[in-house]
Amino acid sequence: MTAEIQTKIEQFDLPHPSGDGMFKISVARVSNATTRVRDAPVLFVLDSDMSLALAAEIARLRGTAGLQPTAMVVGVGYGAEVSLMAKLRTEDLTPPLSEAGKQALGGLTSMIGEKEGGAEAFLSFFIDTLMPEIVERYPEASLDDHNLFGHSLGGLFVAYALLTRPQAFKTFSSASPSLWWDGFAVLEHLPAFANKVKALDVQPQVFVCVGGKEQDPPSKTSPLVQMTLDQMQAFVAQARMVDAAVEFAVALREAGLRDVKHIVFEDEDHTSVLPSAIMRGLTIAVARSD
Repeated sequence: MTAEIQTKIEQFDLPHPSGDGMFKISVARVSNATTRVRDAPVLFVLDSDMSLALAAEIARLRGTAGLQPTAMVVGVGYGAEVSLMAKLRTEDLTPPLSEAGKQALGGLTSMIGEKEGGAEAFLSFFIDTLMPEIVERYPEASLDDHNLFGHSLGGLFVAYALLTRPQAFKTFSSASPSLWWDGFAVLEHLPAFANKVKALDVQPQVFVCVGGKEQDPPSKTSPLVQMTLDQMQAFVAQARMVDAAVEFAVALREAGLRDVKHIVFEDEDHTSVLPSAIMRGLTIAVARSD
């Protein structure tokens, strides 16, 4: 085995499905010399601009230590500065908003923007464009061991992908999912999802997690959001991040999924939970079969 001290990242661009702009695709390849053709599991990470390097180093560390198979990590991002990236991701990661849902966002739009509703097109991009491109470019990439990880609005997108196309990935890891989006409208897919589950030959694995402090009332305002402290506290209360994540996991089991794991990471907030979420999600996705 050869061990790299630091993960090497390759990048290339793919057109955005809207025809406007490009996605920046980042790939951390498996450096293990013993990896065979089509033998490497692939972890697709949303919000690559923030999460790719962390996920890639975790995958390298776990694989180099021999604790689990080393995964390729593929990130989808924008290569943009943070304020623009925060708005671009909203458009791609979210289902369409109702008028009531738009009104409920209030001052949050100062950070996340006002464009939304591209989740279905983004999911089609994943399945029809990105996944075949990775398989074509990288001979070590597994043909079917594909796993999806997302956090926050990315966690909402993972939930949407699971509920609408549960056959698309082997593992769906939804960290701190923004299920509150549009008054929890994504959960309206659950009845149809139960029927989809019955028709599956192989069920996916699902991991849902959240930080234990994500439902705590904030004690100060964020400079990124145009909300008063009272408004932020009211928003956090209605979002029910911790309760909703747990209830989502329960609902998935009730819909017929057999392999659903959920964890509340105590003492972690919405951002500090990310390393633990990636570590656990990766461990579940590429656990040894021997």
